[in-house]
Amino acid sequence: MDKLEFAEGLGKKIIKDQSIFFETEDNGDLEHITNIKRIIVSISDYLSSEGISEDQTNNLADNLRELARQAYLDSCIENRNEDKDVVKEESEVWFEYIYKNEEYPE
Repeated sequence: MDKLEFAEGLGKKIIKDQSIFFETEDNGDLEHITNIKRIIVSISDYLSSEGISEDQTNNLADNLRELARQAYLDSCIENRNEDKDVVKEESEVWFEYIYKNEEYPE
């Protein structure tokens, strides 16, 4: 197994476990999403330092981000008793804003 495959497998496992922790603990959206971002950035930084190409590193980071985003959306939809389409749309905006800015939207 090469470093990229290992990093992908490890990243997916950490993100899945972090998502489960988010669902089961009293963990806020901001803390959860910024933790996810730190995990992904750390994996990307490690791969870059090991000589993995920027394209491969960015592709993996995008895939891990999408996995985390989808897990977050699924959790929001499952735990809110509102119209699923509305929850999904609001949660997508929330995730993207927090991931980019590391703060709650005003």
